Amino acid sequence: MNMSLLVAVFFLAVSLVITAGCTAPAGTPNASENSPSIPVTSAASYRTTINQPDALSGYVKMDTDIYNAGEVVEFSVTNDGSGALSCAGDSPAFSVTTQTPGGRWSTKMGGGEPARSAGSTLAPGASTRQYTFVTTGWEPGRYRIVHDCGVEREFLVRALPSATVSVTPSVTPSLAPVSDTCPGITTTTTAPWIAIDEIGSPVAYQPFTIRGTTNLPAGEELVYTIFAVGEGDAGVSLDNQGSFRTTVIEGACGTNTWEAHGEIQATGEFAIGIMGADKTPSAIRKFTVIP
Repeated sequence: MNMSLLVAVFFLAVSLVITAGCTAPAGTPNASENSPSIPVTSAASYRTTINQPDALSGYVKMDTDIYNAGEVVEFSVTNDGSGALSCAGDSPAFSVTTQTPGGRWSTKMGGGEPARSAGSTLAPGASTRQYTFVTTGWEPGRYRIVHDCGVEREFLVRALPSATVSVTPSVTPSLAPVSDTCPGITTTTTAPWIAIDEIGSPVAYQPFTIRGTTNLPAGEELVYTIFAVGEGDAGVSLDNQGSFRTTVIEGACGTNTWEAHGEIQATGEFAIGIMGADKTPSAIRKFTVIP
């Protein structure tokens, strides 16, 4: 093969390589870049948890436990246990109750008892569908989701002040940024509430401490009573003899704490009732003293 033919073949090969490099696909584009923008209503722009009634409350999966009035609440139930959950109704539903100033719970939404004759189960690791409801027009306070699979979770609704901004032509008003320390938290006054943490099982003849949270101001006096719950009692109340006093301890982001101390020289079922100095708000929780 003569030299001129070799040179021609070489330049032909180089041309093919360059052409292939220029015409090769640049790669699959990101799907999100080609998808239309879909507005999403977020349940909350922050993540905050509060103390819950019991360990099963963790089965109710929520973004946060504190919502501003008008926000959307989204949740589902996941069975994190090793056994199946018995659910009322073939398609389990839920209701929402609210805590009254006297410490009792009344229904806010959701009607009546479910049809337990048409029951179902939620297997370990399985989840329900996602439930959604809106808190528009709800009063500030403490609420509780009661699910037909026998789990509950509490959350708070708080009011936000309406911003009044003076607008002048060609000027766009801007609102002051929310504090970095407590994202989404404002100093707006909400309905007073008191909550009692999980107590566990104190041991008889040994001092123990019961703790809780409240939105009452630091330094305010609380009155609490620890008393036995008899088998014949229809319920428990705060109208019992032997009251003690404690004060609210400063916390953070509008949630303060409190502590109650006691020693019970007996075993069995007991309850603590705690309330503000003016008997509003109040809370009651049972616990068991062990030997």
